[in-house]
Amino acid sequence: MSYSIQFRKKVLKLQEAGETFIKLSERFKISTTTISKWKKQLMPIKHRNKKPVKIDYEALKRDIHDHPDSYSYERALKLGVSASGIRYAIKRLGISYKKNSKSSEGRLRKKIYILPKNKALTK
Repeated sequence: MSYSIQFRKKVLKLQEAGETFIKLSERFKISTTTISKWKKQLMPIKHRNKKPVKIDYEALKRDIHDHPDSYSYERALKLGVSASGIRYAIKRLGISYKKNSKSSEGRLRKKIYILPKNKALTK
């Protein structure tokens, strides 16, 4: 939970009036580092603007198309990333996993990856 803008402005106004960071941190029970960060940037940062750097989405799409029954950890070994990274990348691509519930005994259930309508797997 972040502090409100009103509270941040109040603390910074007191700091500009002559209060020290240490006294303000003791008074409001916040870190001196927090106050100094507020001085540099008052508004909280809502989103991290960093794309994932290791996962090649085209290679992942090809792997899903070629091997739909593979587990995440198998894909991770092929692409050289972590299994959780594969899981998050599949979620970012909008691919969902479904099982074929109508399978006879003794046969494996086939996994189906369902894409959103605006995205498609390409070879």
